[in-house]
Amino acid sequence: MGVPRAKTAALACGLALLLMVTTVGCRRSRPSSTPTSGTATVGLTVSAGQPSYRVGEQISLRLKLVNNRDAECHLSRVSDGVVTVMSLTRDGTAVAPAVGGAAYYRDFTAYLIENLVRVPPRGSVELTLGSDPQSPVGAALTTSAPDGRGGATVTWWPVDQPGAYRLVLGYLRAPLRGVPADACAATAEQGTVAFEVRGG
Repeated sequence: MGVPRAKTAALACGLALLLMVTTVGCRRSRPSSTPTSGTATVGLTVSAGQPSYRVGEQISLRLKLVNNRDAECHLSRVSDGVVTVMSLTRDGTAVAPAVGGAAYYRDFTAYLIENLVRVPPRGSVELTLGSDPQSPVGAALTTSAPDGRGGATVTWWPVDQPGAYRLVLGYLRAPLRGVPADACAATAEQGTVAFEVRGG
């Protein structure tokens, strides 16, 4: 089985070996959440580069994280290892992801630490998440998380079929060695974005 093309230059240089790919069950769709009291520690909004895409065209999403605290935050400037998909539907039906593992020539956790940036109060950082047309499952949005062994667990969310897609995303940073825990490791808010994939 071929090695998936990474969605950032750093991953393209580091991805060494696809270890396994399996299909997992559908996740229950969750509505976009709204904080019931006060303002979320980290605000999250998601937007699509355009409202519709052709089959095979790269889908580009932009995420904006806002530090709503009165203190400095450490936030990631890359989507790798922090962006999580809460749900993905096509025409109202849940889309099942495929999960695999990847080993790297360099330590994946170290890469995540290098891409943390200090964000002042009310400051923000933007990340991008793009589909990979050559993933093991066809065109797919790709998320990843540290596996504790220097590699990553990779999840591919297929967007290769025509239809109306609704995607709910979250931000979650796993504990990283040498990085103090803070309230900015995750956001209570979920970002929702809709886009269409058209055939032909």
